[in-house]
Amino acid sequence: MEERERRIGLNEALFREVNERIERVSGALQTGTGTIAILCECGNETCVEHIEVSVSEYERIRDESTFFFVRPGHAKSDAEEVVEHHDEYDVVRKEGAAAETARELDPRDD
Repeated sequence: MEERERRIGLNEALFREVNERIERVSGALQTGTGTIAILCECGNETCVEHIEVSVSEYERIRDESTFFFVRPGHAKSDAEEVVEHHDEYDVVRKEGAAAETARELDPRDD
């Protein structure tokens, strides 16, 4: 179970890193919409679904290294808990080995 959680955590950390780059590029382009389209950060490596989120909401969730954006229904109940429900997305908190991996690989944690 722990190895599966770690693998899921690695997949999610990769999507988070991609979304960090999307956020930086969006900020540099100053689109003026106040929103960005990010990738679903679920543990499924074949998922390519997008989530539209405000920049301020993105920053709020990014303040916690164990929080991730996922499409509704994409949460993995054995590795995370849904802590917020929204129309376009859920916010999940990683648990166990997935949480440890999320903290270790958080690009904002210096």
